[in-house]
Amino acid sequence: MQPLSPAQTEEALTHLTHHFAQWRQSRRTSRGRIPQELWAQAISLTATLSVTRVARQLGLTPQALKRRREALNGTPTPLPSPQVPHFVEVAALRNPTTEVEIQRPDGTRVRITYNDAAPALVPLLQPFLESR
Repeated sequence: MQPLSPAQTEEALTHLTHHFAQWRQSRRTSRGRIPQELWAQAISLTATLSVTRVARQLGLTPQALKRRREALNGTPTPLPSPQVPHFVEVAALRNPTTEVEIQRPDGTRVRITYNDAAPALVPLLQPFLESR
């Protein structure tokens, strides 16, 4: 089965919205269970559209739709992997007395804080300035 195009998916969502409206009008109690075929159609649309988008359009809660999708697939949706931090702050053990900040033309910066009266900055800064 080929995936639906975005236009076909939107049309299917509109069509399913009408089915949900018909079901809501014809149910016998206000707390009637949604038929399984309506759930299945809603879940199939989450392959192309977001769970939140489908749930809001159909008058469902995103959590309920997500639970149904996970139950149908048999596995929970994997959590996103934690991202590696781009910046790690290192606390200085001594009170800094001098700070040097260098910025390359591409916007990358390096800041060095030190206590020495005359530190050897050239070996530290030369690779930074030469790399791209």
